[in-house]
This record gives sequence, structure tokens and C-alpha cells, in this order.
Amino acid sequence: MINDSQPLELTPDSLFPAGGREEDAERALLLCEALAPGTGQMMMAVIDGEPPSKSRPRFTRNGKPYRTKEDVDAEARTAQHLRRIFDQPWTGNIALGCIFFRPNKQRIDVDNMIKHVCDAANGIAWNDDSQVTAVYGVAELDQQSPRTVLIFAQHRSTLTRGTDNVRPCEYCGTPFELVGRTTKRFCTAACSYKARGYDLSEPILCKQCGQLFRRTTKAQILCSRECRADSVRGRNRSRGGPPSNCATCGKPLSHRRGGRCRDCWRANPANMGAGESRG
Repeated sequence: MINDSQPLELTPDSLFPAGGREEDAERALLLCEALAPGTGQMMMAVIDGEPPSKSRPRFTRNGKPYRTKEDVDAEARTAQHLRRIFDQPWTGNIALGCIFFRPNKQRIDVDNMIKHVCDAANGIAWNDDSQVTAVYGVAELDQQSPRTVLIFAQHRSTLTRGTDNVRPCEYCGTPFELVGRTTKRFCTAACSYKARGYDLSEPILCKQCGQLFRRTTKAQILCSRECRADSVRGRNRSRGGPPSNCATCGKPLSHRRGGRCRDCWRANPANMGAGESRG
């Protein structure tokens, strides 16, 4: 347990100064200097309470992954604290430092606690956690004051992330951010279609209702969900064809398998041919 009466000094068994909560700022500066030396922007957050940990992946009987209610609530609480210090997400490369002060000696992986912070900070501290190119996490023991100390700083790396990693569109020249796919050539799907000879700005006629509309993809032929539903219903009706008629009296049957109606079959069941059904 960390004792508040201990002097500010580097102990052999820890990278951070000994002491209580009042030394968190000093710990943050040391961690920031180690992760992002010479950075011009740094933010610090202290979240009281036991540091949450990301639980293992869970799946339904159908194999679909889902998150537990505990994970969702914990991420919402962490996100609420981060919104107080971030007006908008940072761009570019980011360094993340985490000091988790646990209330007990329970065995919890540090990387799971870091993963919780990364998921909770998406859209708040950064646009995507792929922007984190430097990370450090350490678990400490403080039974009297469990908390999480977080440090966010701009990080310099040759592996650019965020809006630092941009490329001009090959069609319109507009710079766009490379997220995930580094081989992307166009800023939007519209520019991609125009470069290949498909002009989506030209309206076309809806195949169902005949109204003019602008496509969002080159394969789109219907203007709305309603027209798509009407088209599907029409295909189903045309695919089945009209109901069959009784081979004896001509009465419409309730199916399309042919044969005789029930009245004709009852009148002369012996004449029912092979494969003939009762109407």
C-alpha cells in the first residue's frame, strides 16, 4: 500500500515517485517524458474508483459476439470522465500512459485494463485507437484510494496515424485521411465511380415507380425501400404463376400443382391419376 507519509523519491521497485494522490501530477510528467519526450501537448485525467478491466470475448449460441452489461457500463463511466477534458478528438499520433492503482492483489492483466481505456476513449480522445502508437501501463497497489491515472500526449512516429496520414484523391484532388486501408485512392465512392466512367450525379428512372432519382451506387435501380419491397412482392407473384384449375370441372384450385378439386375427387376417386392431389 502506498503511504502518504513517504517522501517524494524514486523507489527501487517502482518507476514512479512514492507517495499518495498528491504525487499523481509528478508521475504523469515522468510518464509523459518517457513516452513522448518534448511533446507540446499533454492531458491528464484521474478517475476515482477501482480500475475496470475488459472481460474476455463472449459469444451467443449462434456465434455472434456481444459485450456484457458490466463492460458497457464501465466504458460509459470512463467516457463520461474523458468528455470533461476533451472538447474534440485529437488527430495524429497519440501516446497513452496508464497507471492503475488497484485496491487489492487480484490477478488482472494490465493489457485488459488498457484495452478498456482504448475502447472507452474512441470518439472522445481520438477518432480511433489505431492512433495510439505509444502505450505504457503499470499496475500499483493503493488500498485506500484506488484510481486510474491517464496521460494523453502527442506522439512523434514515422508510422503516421490520424489526419497526419493523408493522401490527395486521384479524381478530385481533395485530401482524405487513410484509415485502415492504405491503398485507398479516392476520397468518396462517388469519385471512385466517376473515375471508372460511372457518373452518379446523373438521375435515372426507378425500375419500379418510374420516378427520377440519384443513385448512391452504380448497381442501384430502385429509388426507395418501398419500391424495393413492391418489386420483391411482384417477383414472388410472377414467379409462382396463377393457381391451377380443376382438370374435370375447371374450378380454381388453392394450389398450383394441377389435378382435380375435392368435389370431383369425392365423386369419382377411382379416376385419380398418378401424382394427382385433392383440391
